[in-house]
Amino acid sequence: MQMDNKLSYILLRGGTLLIHDEHDHVIPKKSDLLIQNDRISRIDDDIQPPPGTQIIDCADSLVSPGFIDTHRHLWQSQQKGLHCDQILLDYYHSGTVKPHDVFCGVLASCMEAIDSGTTTVVDHAHVNYSSQHNEEAIRGQIASGIRSVYCYCVHPRVSTWQPELKLDHDICLDTEMNNFRKLAHEQPFGPNGRARLGFAIDTMFVQPKVLKDAFNEAREHGVHLITSHITRVSMMDNMPSAVAILNDNGLLGPDVLLSHGNNITREELQWIETAGVHLSSTPLSEVQMGHGYPICLEPDFLPLSSIGTDSNSICTSSIPAQASTALQTTRARQMAENMKNGTWDGTIGPKAEDAFNLGTILGARAISLGDEIGSLTVGKKADIVIFQGQTPTMTPASDVDPIAAIILHSSVRDVRTVIVDGVIRKENGYLCKIDIPADITENARNSSSGQKLFEWKDVAKLLRDSRLRLEAVKTTICDEDSARNGLIRSFLEAMMHANRTT
Repeated sequence: MQMDNKLSYILLRGGTLLIHDEHDHVIPKKSDLLIQNDRISRIDDDIQPPPGTQIIDCADSLVSPGFIDTHRHLWQSQQKGLHCDQILLDYYHSGTVKPHDVFCGVLASCMEAIDSGTTTVVDHAHVNYSSQHNEEAIRGQIASGIRSVYCYCVHPRVSTWQPELKLDHDICLDTEMNNFRKLAHEQPFGPNGRARLGFAIDTMFVQPKVLKDAFNEAREHGVHLITSHITRVSMMDNMPSAVAILNDNGLLGPDVLLSHGNNITREELQWIETAGVHLSSTPLSEVQMGHGYPICLEPDFLPLSSIGTDSNSICTSSIPAQASTALQTTRARQMAENMKNGTWDGTIGPKAEDAFNLGTILGARAISLGDEIGSLTVGKKADIVIFQGQTPTMTPASDVDPIAAIILHSSVRDVRTVIVDGVIRKENGYLCKIDIPADITENARNSSSGQKLFEWKDVAKLLRDSRLRLEAVKTTICDEDSARNGLIRSFLEAMMHANRTT
């Protein structure tokens, strides 16, 4: 993908840069950082910028790598506020969405992510009912300015909504993959190929042959990443292990990202380590939805782990908030176990720096982008977050321990500026205007061709209108109890089906 020929420069002057060393230790350093087009071109003291450089005064500010959300269902913005007292079975039932609803939900979700300092997101896109749904989801990602991996999802469709919700477990892979093949031919998408194509499939509802064929075709078409849930909650105790199914069929590899994994066994961990697989934890959704404790900061899991949101309809999009939740729940769990067993040695457990790394350098490695993003390094992409250091929440923590300030004290309000791919997407605390491409083939940095630039308030109106339409449709489909009961029966049928075919 080609950028404009004219060079553009941004100088971040005098901030405290959070620099990773070769051991992933974060070393705060007061310095300047120069961005040329989409890359970090120089880190040094007192940089004299080229003429025309945009200068951002970062005195009293923390300059961090952009955060990486490695597991997200982006389209669900319209459902925010519905899940506060729900578990996984209630969350599953969402009703039907049209392509325009998908665009609104994805765009709003991505802008919310940018607002909180997230510059890259992996979208487990289980709403790809048609080619239009796919294109509108990707168009929303491109329009927002975020870096993304759109993981095209093969999954069971709802066969009937009334009198009870039922899922069709007989997946016709050739039909399901038609839209995927089209996207594979067109990838990557957006300026500089900022939106990549991935693939998603879960083991629970498919026969091993379908699973193998799907993985093989996804890899043949050059997807960037393959992701799958490995969720085990109470009603699924008798389901075959997703990790075991993937391992037994020779499907694990360094291009695989597994989500959740709260109850993974030591044997499964060994398979994952050997194959070079990575994990994504989503702490806030996991502790609510019945998954169990997050595992990402347990010592054996940390090197393989990353962190995500799961859904902005469940919880905040803030990666520091997710990391803080993982940090404190892990500390509490380890302390309780040590006190129970009489093994406490006076230490606290995982460090704040470990939690920070989950959302930065470890997240980049988990999605095979460690050479491109995840740290403030010359030559890497300019995906950067600037935190105000002297707000009531950050003072004086930003001076004493910048990592503690971000992980344990910061809020979205403290995110002053967000830069993605060298483009400022949030400035002085406010989201910047966006231009919306007509379709996913537009690859220039500025693709609106004179069309209206959208502010957040315009996107919010689109989202509200979509939510009202979805609410009206949902009441005509089926009630919540019928949907929940139908899902339980579908899971039990899937369990029996899996037991017959494995």
